[in-house]
Amino acid sequence: MEYEAVIGLEVHCQLSTVSKMFCGATTVFGQEPNSQVDTLTLGLPGTLPVINARAVELAVRAALALGGDVREHSKFDRKHYFYPDLPKGYQISQYDQPYCVGGAVTIDLADGGQKVIKLTRIHMEEDAGKLIHQEHGAWSEVDLNRAGTPLVEIVSEPEIRSAAEAYAYLMELKRALKWVGVSDCEMQEGSLRCDANVSIRPLGQAQFGTRVEIKNLNSFRAVEAAINHEIAAQSALHRAGRYAEVVQVTKLWDPDARTTRMMRGKEMAADYRYFPDPDLPPLVITAAERERIRAAMPELPRARQERFQREFGFERAMAAELTAEAGIADYVEALVAAGAKPKLAGNWTREEALRLANESGRPLAEVAPVAAMAGLIALVDAGKVARVVAKAECAELLASGQAPEAFFTAKGMIQVQDAGQLQAWVAQVIAGEAKTVADIRAGKTAAVGRLVGATMKLSGGKADPAAVKAEVLRQLGIAG
Repeated sequence: MEYEAVIGLEVHCQLSTVSKMFCGATTVFGQEPNSQVDTLTLGLPGTLPVINARAVELAVRAALALGGDVREHSKFDRKHYFYPDLPKGYQISQYDQPYCVGGAVTIDLADGGQKVIKLTRIHMEEDAGKLIHQEHGAWSEVDLNRAGTPLVEIVSEPEIRSAAEAYAYLMELKRALKWVGVSDCEMQEGSLRCDANVSIRPLGQAQFGTRVEIKNLNSFRAVEAAINHEIAAQSALHRAGRYAEVVQVTKLWDPDARTTRMMRGKEMAADYRYFPDPDLPPLVITAAERERIRAAMPELPRARQERFQREFGFERAMAAELTAEAGIADYVEALVAAGAKPKLAGNWTREEALRLANESGRPLAEVAPVAAMAGLIALVDAGKVARVVAKAECAELLASGQAPEAFFTAKGMIQVQDAGQLQAWVAQVIAGEAKTVADIRAGKTAAVGRLVGATMKLSGGKADPAAVKAEVLRQLGIAG
């Protein structure tokens, strides 16, 4: 019997605010433990929460970016946990009246198709603190810096059918959230975390199987690996007639052992004892406010990707790569506006500008100024500088601050356009490469490359390789 996986993802995304969800304590990452707390974070008696207006605005941006229905009326609830990293004994979240319902994420499939993964809801909540487990003793330390940090939780419908689809979903989700400025989505800093709910069922069966939740996966590859492991484990039990042993529990992923391990029994809604938070008024997001936020949003990444394919003639993979981040897409469009042909602008961005930016950790437009890169592309396109030479000298040119043509002229690298000079170089090489010429005439046409290389060396890189090859073939009497 064959089985299919049924996967739903719950993604927690930290909103890029200066202060916490319900108090004024700061949210800067990497500070000394317990240095970003206040009386509300500590759950001290007599403290009252106040809703962070900036967090609400960013949450609405997230919902609009994902096509969700932002409700005018919602409320905050208390969700009770008795964990050391939650001093109040409850988390402020949203339960039965979230601020957003619906939405969808469109993913690209390996076969060239697309799939739409619908969203159940998006709700706002505060984060808990962090427990640091000690290897040298039977205790844990508590860091409350994250406690109260504003989050949105994005809950998908159980429509994902493989680990690969889950990975594609997360990549698309991250692109959208980062694009509209909701979050930096830095997984290593905890800004984006994922819980995966995984079950299997026989192909053709409508009823869902028993799901297992895998918590706090902190990289997309970890999500992919954990889901694949859980699918394999449940499938093995099913084939062995032991599927009853799959119970609804919460597990953790061990990346070193590459296995899941039991964390706790799965809590249900009744365990959390939800009730409306009596200290917070209902949240009202008016239609006028929604439209104000919508009007300030940029063109969304998938729309821009499709426009790049339509207007610039990019293949889907290239368009997706060049719209992975808004800054990359802006850079490509700036190159085109400066006169670069779209496909050349895309290739030089991918192959050189992004490489230099990644190596230096500096922004694209800073490490590879648009005017200089566009000038370099124009020289190569006009045949004035060999592409191989331009790539080799690209970093030095961009760091020099010189105009591209002046830079290459000073280095003697502007290609010779004189047909007579080119003919002379090729004739000289042919005269000195009798064996190579004999090989070519004997049918070993690949040896033409040796003559082209020798001519390029003789010219000091000043000849156009394509023109050299054409002249070699002409002088040997070989049809190109």
